[in-house]
Amino acid sequence: MKIELEVRAFGKVEVQGTEDAYQSTEFARVYKLPKETTIGELESLLTKLFDEVENGYSNPQQSLGKITIRAKRENGDMVYLG
Repeated sequence: MKIELEVRAFGKVEVQGTEDAYQSTEFARVYKLPKETTIGELESLLTKLFDEVENGYSNPQQSLGKITIRAKRENGDMVYLG
């Protein structure tokens, strides 16, 4: 299965001459993993991506992660895309 992981860190920053300014950093990774992959294994991959994003962005106000598995139903069977 193709698994897409995304992590985004963002927060308010000081920029002279502006009332409000925000900075964000987003990383995305695509993995080809076996169907038997566990939630714990996905969580481990997502944790590594959080660490990578947050190392490049000091003190983000918020970090968000997303895991996407794309699938469709074809003739009554689940077909994973990718």
